[in-house]
Amino acid sequence: MPVERETIVERPVERETVVTGDSGNPLGPIIGIVAAVLIVVLLFWFFGGMFSSGGDGGAVNVDLPNVTVTE
Repeated sequence: MPVERETIVERPVERETVVTGDSGNPLGPIIGIVAAVLIVVLLFWFFGGMFSSGGDGGAVNVDLPNVTVTE
């Protein structure tokens, strides 16, 4: 007695990828890099000025009395 077999072939779903070009400003990446460098320089200037002891705003003079310690 012959046995019948059924074969099912599944085909993958066809997908289409559409790539569009960027029509923005070609100077955009350059302007972004310049802006990032300026921000880093400003941060170094700001935080470097806060923590440095040089310049006219970093020193504080305090007059303390003479103290002697005896044991």
